Amino acid sequence: MTLLDVTVTGNWSVTPVSTFDYPQIADFLATTHGLSGRKFGADSRDIAEQLASVFEATALRDGTGRIRGYAAVHRPHGGEPEVSGDFVIDPDVPSDIIDDVVRTVVNRFEQEAAELPGAYLRVIIGANQPVVIDALKRRGAVREAEFVRTRKPLHGESRDSLERVAAPGITVVNWAEVVSRGLGEQVRQLQHSTFLEHFGNMSKSPEGWQHHIASRAFTPDFSIAALNGSDEVVGYVLGSTFTTGVAGAQELSAHTDYIGVRPELRRHGIGELLLKKIWLAALRRGLTVASLGTDINNRSKAHLLYRRLGYVAVEEHYSYRIAHAGRRS
Repeated sequence: MTLLDVTVTGNWSVTPVSTFDYPQIADFLATTHGLSGRKFGADSRDIAEQLASVFEATALRDGTGRIRGYAAVHRPHGGEPEVSGDFVIDPDVPSDIIDDVVRTVVNRFEQEAAELPGAYLRVIIGANQPVVIDALKRRGAVREAEFVRTRKPLHGESRDSLERVAAPGITVVNWAEVVSRGLGEQVRQLQHSTFLEHFGNMSKSPEGWQHHIASRAFTPDFSIAALNGSDEVVGYVLGSTFTTGVAGAQELSAHTDYIGVRPELRRHGIGELLLKKIWLAALRRGLTVASLGTDINNRSKAHLLYRRLGYVAVEEHYSYRIAHAGRRS
C-alpha cells in the first residue's frame, strides 16, 4: 500500500510529492485561507526540509492541476517508535477525498509499523480540520492531548521598560552569546529535563538538539538563556517565527517553542523575565506580536503565567494517536 492508492474522485488526483512540487506547495501555503499557522516559511527550501524525513508524501490536486493540500507520513526520530502524520488541506476539498487520503496515510503507517515494535501514529492537528479528525477517529484514533496557541499583542509594550526588566542575580544572554560561551549543551540538558514532564516526545537528545537548532524553523533572534551568578544556565527560550494568514495579509510573531526554568527556581520571576525579553527582541525586529503554544494539562500550570501576561488563546490543536493493530480498511 502506498499513498498513491487513493481513489480518484471526479477530476481530483493524488500524486507523490517531488522536488518540482515544492514551489507549488509553498504557493498553496501562502495563498490558502483557513489553514493553521506554521513555524516555517512558504519557501521551497522550507518545504524540502519539512518533507526530508518522510516515508512518503502526497499532494492533492484539483481539476486544474493546482495543489490543494498535502499529507505525509514521517519516519520516527530519536528513541521513540512514533510515526507522525501531517495533513495540511484546503478546507474546501471534498470530504470523500479527505477520507481517502486519511485512509491511505493510516494504512501506510500500518505497513511501516509492522517493522517497528511498539509503533504508533501521532497526528497533531488544528480544530479547523474537522473532516480529517472525523476520518482519523473512524480509524481508531484516540485524542490524547489538547493544546492552545496563544497570541500576545505588543503594541502597548514599551521598549524602554522591557530593556529595564530584570530579576535579582540573573543575566539574560542572546543566542550568539550562548554559542560563543559554549553554553548550548547546558541549554539542551535543561530543555531535556524540563520537557520530560511535558506531553509527548519533546525532550531533545543530542541528535535531536542538533537537528532542531540547525533547522530553518529555529530562530536564534527569539532564543535566549538566563544565567545565575556562576554563569550556569537556569532558564531558556527556544523560538521560531510563526506565520498566520495569507500573502499580503500575513502576521508574523515571535513564537516561543520551548521555555523552561530549573524547578527549584520557578516562581521567582525568571519565566516572566525571559518572555519579556522575547517581546523586546520582537519589537526590535519590527514585529508587534508574540505567540506560544501550551498543553492545557501542563503540570507546571504555565498557562496561568501566560494568561496573566496577556497571552490570549486563538486556536485549538489536538493530538490523536493510533496504535498499530493490523491494516485498516
